Amino acid sequence: MPRPIQQTETILMTSGFIAPALRAVERRWRVRDIPCQREALAVLKRMDRLPHAVCIGRTIDVGDDLNAWDMLREVQAAAPGVPVVISTSQRSPKVIVDLVRGGAFDYVVEANPVDDEGEIGRYTEDLVLALSRAVEMRRVVLENEQLRHDLLRQGLSHPIRGCSRQIRRVLDLVDKVAPTTATVLVTGESGTGKELVARAIHEASGRGTEPFMALNCGSFSEQLVASELFGHERGSFTGADSDRAGLMREAGAGTLFLDEISTVGGAFQTMLLRVLEQRVARPVGGSRDYGVGCRFIAAANADLERMVEEGAFRGDLFYRLNVFSIHVPPLRERCEDIPVLAEYFVRGACSEYGKTLRGIGPGALALLEKAKWPGNVRQLRHAIERAVIVAEGDMIRPEDLEERIRGVGGEAQAVGDGNSDYGAAMGEFERGLISRALAMAEGNRSAAARALGIKRSRLNYRLRLLGLSDT
Repeated sequence: MPRPIQQTETILMTSGFIAPALRAVERRWRVRDIPCQREALAVLKRMDRLPHAVCIGRTIDVGDDLNAWDMLREVQAAAPGVPVVISTSQRSPKVIVDLVRGGAFDYVVEANPVDDEGEIGRYTEDLVLALSRAVEMRRVVLENEQLRHDLLRQGLSHPIRGCSRQIRRVLDLVDKVAPTTATVLVTGESGTGKELVARAIHEASGRGTEPFMALNCGSFSEQLVASELFGHERGSFTGADSDRAGLMREAGAGTLFLDEISTVGGAFQTMLLRVLEQRVARPVGGSRDYGVGCRFIAAANADLERMVEEGAFRGDLFYRLNVFSIHVPPLRERCEDIPVLAEYFVRGACSEYGKTLRGIGPGALALLEKAKWPGNVRQLRHAIERAVIVAEGDMIRPEDLEERIRGVGGEAQAVGDGNSDYGAAMGEFERGLISRALAMAEGNRSAAARALGIKRSRLNYRLRLLGLSDT
């Protein structure tokens, strides 16, 4: 059984830290400072409640202690999920990126006790900033885990994953419309998860125990779509060798989901409009109507309003379908959901293919976050499944991803190629951190500065310096 987390924000610090930095950390959090790394590791393994973060400092006794790389692996094994910040004297981008790819949450280039006050101040500020991000990340993860636990306990959990403002808006609309009988139109690009939204509405409604039937209207001819939905009588067309009830009857009092509704022709549109207006349907080739009691949810990746203006889709049918609309944004507009989705897909793929992986390494995750994902969530899921299959280590690494994904994230590769300038590597790293903080804060610089643990004035200065002042 996993160990619970400390109620008070706690940081375990190992090995030697200069006094000003240690005092600054102690002013912000409860600190367990243990100079010997082996002793700190033993304490970590004995703790009833895990710390919010672990900070690995410089090794004092090289002959007796663990190096940062070994200590990182030991901490990951002893406290899975706890972010690790490394304070290192290494300035080689390759070494630093290797540590991050190995699972370190963040790193700080440490100051020497004999350095001037300005350098020590810079190091102290960077250390507090890195630990602030680690503690905040751990807090968000724990809140999400608690939320999932509460949803499962209430029987309200569904497979829509994400923490972005956009996806929270989608879930809020799902909660509002689910208890009603309103017809719903779900819009969004292919692969964004429109059927998942429809299922979430169904499961959260009073129809949740009734059937959920789905049909992709774009996968069949209009005649076959009508047959699938309305049913048919034997002999009504070539190949109709027996009676068929149709999905409308099979759905009963449940939900009928019509995907790619924009692909159906005029005759079918007229038939569907009659069903929505009169709640009756007639099988193909039949002479008698039957009652329709299911709820309708339709989805489209085309602009139905424009199709109405162009005469390609009936306006009266559009208004019947569009009683309540939900737009699912593309993945490129909610990049902060990629880590959540990716980890979810890793767990699913590991279960399906019998693999054991701890998750996705920072290097691979950086590439996933840089990719454009024209196929949206569906494309991300397929990419993760492939990576799980080919992965040979205990985490997904950049080399496990498809070449086109690694190509899209070329900037991330350049940081770790061993030839990059240290300043450029640090700038790229900081640029990514600040951009993500601003995205999470929805552009609010004050909130982003608080999340980063710095003053707004310093954030504005760094934005100008990094060329992000228009962000």
